[in-house]
Amino acid sequence: MAPTKPSIQQDPTRRERLQALRKEKSRDAARSRRGKENFEFYELAKMLPLPGAITSQLDKASIIRLTISYLKMRDFANQGDPPWNLRMEGPPPNTSVKGKLHSPPNPQFSSVQSTDVGS
Repeated sequence: MAPTKPSIQQDPTRRERLQALRKEKSRDAARSRRGKENFEFYELAKMLPLPGAITSQLDKASIIRLTISYLKMRDFANQGDPPWNLRMEGPPPNTSVKGKLHSPPNPQFSSVQSTDVGS
């Protein structure tokens, strides 16, 4: 009868070698994953409306924070006037008001202004 190989539990050196091999594979996989994540973070940073000198210096948390802020601002800008402006009477913002009458000045202000100016 041929001698049988000792099992992993019976051979401590074999078990240690397998554990070391697993640790090495795990480290390599983690290193590869981090490399891929870093690449995607910096690709995202390059898409931000900032100069490259700034985006190349950002850490991951800053890239995420600035990206979220940029997307919120872009969404806000694309919505047009906010709903509270739509209910107000008068011309919408960013329109010319030349030739249109404004409310008359406050009479108390006129009297204070005339005494201060010396009229």
